[in-house]
Amino acid sequence: MSRLMKNEGCPKSNDMNMDINIYKGQIWKKSSSKVYSPELLGLLESKDALVILKNGEPPFHVVIGVPHQAAVGVTTIAENWTNPRGKKGRDSDENAASFALAVFSELCDQKIPCKLVIAAHSTDHDPNKDANSPYCKEVFSEKIHFLLECHGAGEQRKQDIEISAGTNSLGNALDFGRQLATKLNFQYSLSAQIEAGSNKAKSISKDKEIDTTLVLPALETTSLIQAEKREIAALHLEAKPRFRISENDDSISADGLILGNAIAEVILLKGNL
Repeated sequence: MSRLMKNEGCPKSNDMNMDINIYKGQIWKKSSSKVYSPELLGLLESKDALVILKNGEPPFHVVIGVPHQAAVGVTTIAENWTNPRGKKGRDSDENAASFALAVFSELCDQKIPCKLVIAAHSTDHDPNKDANSPYCKEVFSEKIHFLLECHGAGEQRKQDIEISAGTNSLGNALDFGRQLATKLNFQYSLSAQIEAGSNKAKSISKDKEIDTTLVLPALETTSLIQAEKREIAALHLEAKPRFRISENDDSISADGLILGNAIAEVILLKGNL
């Protein structure tokens, strides 16, 4: 039986076309595997779909946001949108929902009230750059304590993982980054923003921290700005393809599962942040 409910949550915008789907089915095809259920995979690979998964009731301990989801192999979204600088479209975060689902799944197993909001291949707007987008409206539609946005980084990126808070002074990216690096046993390169509003960062390894700069510190990201206005701590995490793209498009990568579980552990460790 389908556990999919359409057009609930926030209403469809007249200017931003997204089909809203509250997904209540299984995440994984089998509980022992990390192969996506076919119904969920179909949504993740669709266009103009807002996919919402909830565990428990608000206030939610955390909302996990994936504003730039696209199917593997699809490198551009918002193809019918032009940004304020006159550029049409934007890069996608291919399959960024994969490690976000791992975070959500682990938090569900730990009985933590949480919500996952995925904007799958928006064609006519950038979901986390407009406070009136269906994505942003859904993220802030119920009381939450913490927002974590999951994004992709290109293969050429120097660091495997970058963490920032944009200008959100309530999100401590450096502390989160240090704890995440520890949970990952320092097996991946990781940089974290030193303070909100800056591109300055620390590259964190087991033995030392080195000054560096972030490629994309998310200083103009509307969702992070809106979170602070609501007194919500927010972070922006970018991960390279190894965490998002597996040999089989219907399953999570080994590195993505490790990252997702480690993020969940840090969220659990930090309590109400």
